[in-house]
Amino acid sequence: MKKHLLTALSFLALILLMPPSHAQTYKEIFWDELIPPEWARQTAKEFAKLYKKSDSMQDSDLRIDALYEKLRKHWDAAPISKKYIGKPIRISGYVVPLDAERSLSREFLLVPYFGACIHTPPPPANQIILVVPPATGGLKVRSMDAIWVDGILSESRTDTDMGRSAYKLEAAKMTPFK
Repeated sequence: MKKHLLTALSFLALILLMPPSHAQTYKEIFWDELIPPEWARQTAKEFAKLYKKSDSMQDSDLRIDALYEKLRKHWDAAPISKKYIGKPIRISGYVVPLDAERSLSREFLLVPYFGACIHTPPPPANQIILVVPPATGGLKVRSMDAIWVDGILSESRTDTDMGRSAYKLEAAKMTPFK
């Protein structure tokens, strides 16, 4: 009887000593949840004003460049939503590599739509996530792969050649988007 009790207590001790990350669940979130609603409303109003100003201008007009620069600065300073900071999340997006080798051990940007940062200007900083892949068992990713990333979200302003991110995601798991 003592042997069974000792075995049961040992098993219970093992379960209690197990780090909480083994049992962690990741809440699936959507990109719009990373944007503070008031900032989105204000930005929409400002963008409408900028668009109206540019309506009568040609693409070659130097004022277009000035308006774009103003918009770019506003987007690069985009505030974050603190709702998921420090929490386990799951989000899908597209890969934007930050290095020429594009290896699985390197950090990359995750963006909400195909072509962002590569074929189009970068989205606002609160719509770009710097992803740090897991140390082992990572998924080999290529430019514009659609993937799911599970991990802990943090605030981290990072400037790259491809855009400015406002978030960082320490990836625990990466899987292809299906």
